[in-house]
Amino acid sequence: MSALAYRKELDGVRAIAVLSVVLFHVGYPDMPGGFIGVDVFFVLSGFLICGQTYMRLEAGTYSVTDFFARRIRRLAAAYSACFIITALLANAFFLRSEMQVVADGFLGSITFTNNYNLLNSVGYFAGPAHENPFLHTWSLSIEEQFYIVLPMLILLLQRSRVAFVWVLAVLFVVSLALALFSGDLIYDREERYFASSFRVWQLAAGGLIFLAVHHRLIPSRLPLAPLLGLALVVAPVNLLDASYLYPGWSALLPVAGTVLILAFAHPAHSWVARGLAWSPMVYVGRISYGTYIWHWPLIVGAYYYGVDMTDEIRAVLVLAALALGALSYHVIEMPVRRVPISTGKRRLYLMFAAQCAVMFALAAYLHAQPGKAGQGEDVRLEALKAEIMNTHEGWDACWSRTAPDEFCRVGLPGEKPDFMVWGDSMVNSAFWAFDAYGKARGQTGIMATEPACAPLSRTGPRESCLENNRKILAFLEEAPPMDVFLMARWSFYSEGYGHDGDRPGQVPLLRQGEGEAAENFPAFLQGLDEVLARLSDRHRVIVINHFPEYPYSVPKAMLRTLRFGTEPEVKTRAQFDARNGRTVEALRKAAEEYGAVHIAPYDLFCSDEICDYQREGVPLYIDKVHLGPLGNELLLELLMQAMDEKDMPDE
Repeated sequence: MSALAYRKELDGVRAIAVLSVVLFHVGYPDMPGGFIGVDVFFVLSGFLICGQTYMRLEAGTYSVTDFFARRIRRLAAAYSACFIITALLANAFFLRSEMQVVADGFLGSITFTNNYNLLNSVGYFAGPAHENPFLHTWSLSIEEQFYIVLPMLILLLQRSRVAFVWVLAVLFVVSLALALFSGDLIYDREERYFASSFRVWQLAAGGLIFLAVHHRLIPSRLPLAPLLGLALVVAPVNLLDASYLYPGWSALLPVAGTVLILAFAHPAHSWVARGLAWSPMVYVGRISYGTYIWHWPLIVGAYYYGVDMTDEIRAVLVLAALALGALSYHVIEMPVRRVPISTGKRRLYLMFAAQCAVMFALAAYLHAQPGKAGQGEDVRLEALKAEIMNTHEGWDACWSRTAPDEFCRVGLPGEKPDFMVWGDSMVNSAFWAFDAYGKARGQTGIMATEPACAPLSRTGPRESCLENNRKILAFLEEAPPMDVFLMARWSFYSEGYGHDGDRPGQVPLLRQGEGEAAENFPAFLQGLDEVLARLSDRHRVIVINHFPEYPYSVPKAMLRTLRFGTEPEVKTRAQFDARNGRTVEALRKAAEEYGAVHIAPYDLFCSDEICDYQREGVPLYIDKVHLGPLGNELLLELLMQAMDEKDMPDE
């Protein structure tokens, strides 16, 4: 049997891959590594497309125009329909201020460059990813880049089979070396996920295993190899998560698993292959392409509309994605795939040209939308839009300043500070409150703030955070007595709860001087105690406890309420207490033990029943957690009340 004869079991592998991705994207907590499904697709694609290319080179029938005609027949009609419909729906419902992401994503998708568009914009695992309906097309872009460059190289190498093999081998070695050994020297953790140079080895791996099978360089049977391959594909879906440097060493698992299945899983002598060839699995594999291209716009639409992601909703989204995949397969993909290359190549190219003309015209239209004034939107909508990421002018200039002459200044000008505010991005978002506080009390203040870096003696996972905190502690231990305010998203460090998603136990705190991961909550308590112990004898310490956080951008949710009538999920006081109660109580007790002033923002932001995200139609936040102007006003009220009470003379 030819190495490229149809193998039902490979459609079963596709089913595992697409379901892994879809279940990961809808947010099932047991699927934190579902993103590896894309790696599996890359290897399968490399096996089939490189295999077809090699066999035609071997037979002397290779044609570049035929090759591109096959890619058009296989992909173009389905993705064109999906992209056009997605773009038109986004244009109908998204705010004009949100359309730049849509326009850029659409253009990147139709030009097969979206991975590089995303590489320089938003991280794959970040919260804002759920606002980009074209995020998922990065993988299609990488595949098509590979299959545009490869035929060009084949022509340059005069259709030499040997040269083709060497090209695959070199691409595999160089790309794999980059993925395994470059760390963050070239791209950071998020950027490397989208880079073609870190992914080509996976496509090349598929091509190389085809050559090994085709030329019988490996045995046709290897006991337990199919089972091991299946385990290496399935296990990472549960074992890996966004904390891994990816693609890196961990990416070897799904790639090696797929290679083992390609090489050794055949229904004639493998029960694993027979299981993968089960009819329902095969069908899901056949509709996997349509399912993949449609599932992400569905999820983005659900998030945009403000749907609460319960397990029931997740199940509905998965089934809807499969239904759209089936519709795409039967109505669009199969009719086009029946067009013969020998007689229908010209028709395929004309169809592709027409699709491109429509999509490029639509891309030009979409890029004109963000500059429009938002026709039909009233003054209230415009005011709400202005609250989205409404930061102070010095927002970008206040990060990571650890020397006395570098600290951001608030309050009245002066050489000697009367108070200092130390913490993470929450401190930066409270700039207005502390500036007004200093001016109202006739005091000079300084701010030390760094993103995702709590004012603890041990914090992480970045070594730079730990080093900055050492410098700040050293400064405070030598500085004249002053008020020191400590403020942060405390539960992020103590429990792993954050506004970009909960990651319990995955936000490790660093042991002092060791850099080893510790259990979060005990390390958090110890880090807090150490800071309070070192500061309390010299300074008056003020611990600002927790603020309520939300799973959505508050201003955007309020905008959608005005536009669609969808009320965002309200956080109850009971939910706040259940989520943050242990941390809140630990902060209160620590402040009491060390004689620090304790300020409880949740008592002002929350009633006995609910925690407010707005007051009289004005949001308290600029996103999910950072304070907006009105939130700053409430914090200022708390600061003035608490400090005035402490400064009142005893009767």
